[in-house]
Amino acid sequence: MLVSGDIVTAEVLVVRVFGIFCVYDKQEIQVLIPEISWIASINSCVQFASPGDQLRVKIIHVDAAGGRIAGTIKGIYPDPWESNQFEVGTIYSSTVMRHIDQTDRCSGQPGYLVELVPGSYAMLCAQDISLKTGERCSIIVKEVNRQRHAVRVSLLSAEP
Repeated sequence: MLVSGDIVTAEVLVVRVFGIFCVYDKQEIQVLIPEISWIASINSCVQFASPGDQLRVKIIHVDAAGGRIAGTIKGIYPDPWESNQFEVGTIYSSTVMRHIDQTDRCSGQPGYLVELVPGSYAMLCAQDISLKTGERCSIIVKEVNRQRHAVRVSLLSAEP
């Protein structure tokens, strides 16, 4: 039986706008959208995962009586906002997690979900950019909104 604090690799079963439903050892785990990233960059879990994906999830609540298990992805890692890791002009060597066909963070245009630091994902608008999932790239922070936990980033360069 899973307990709070366990970190497991779970398989994604179903993805909804508000959450991701995973399974680990025949136990269903729900990860709601606020538990995905320390950066407010994802407005739909569909932008983050697909059925069949494998996700590292930390268990944050087990309701044995109700049979519900809640998890977090971002909670595996320290909160980067507490250590002021996001500053305008900071450059990150990032990994492209996935391509998104339409994202409101990019005015309905395509974008790429990139991981700036573990547990912190940002949306890179794909205007005139062609990247592949898994590709490394240099990302520069253009704007930081600490109150909203939001950042705006752009591509500095693709890495060989």
